[in-house]
Amino acid sequence: MTEILEDAFDIVQRIKAIDCKYRVFRNHSKHRFEVVKTYGLNHKVEVTWDKPLDERLVRKVYMTRKENVEKLLKQMELDNQKLQKDENNKLFDKIMQDVKI
Repeated sequence: MTEILEDAFDIVQRIKAIDCKYRVFRNHSKHRFEVVKTYGLNHKVEVTWDKPLDERLVRKVYMTRKENVEKLLKQMELDNQKLQKDENNKLFDKIMQDVKI
């Protein structure tokens, strides 16, 4: 792994502005970026990212912070409900196509 100290769009600096304990690494074996938070001598991977460094990573880091977990879980639940509703509608449409009235 290689630590990314700076980049063309200042993504690393913006992530560190969220929390100075964040560090950004490039994991070459897994072909992804990892945002790691240091806790003394311990490190914990907070976010993994398999796309180029950009604004989306900054937003993801911000959204996955502990302070935002309740809001994140609520949004995930709403998204899951929407997915389930869409799947149910597709299944219903398929059944109705097979039914001859």
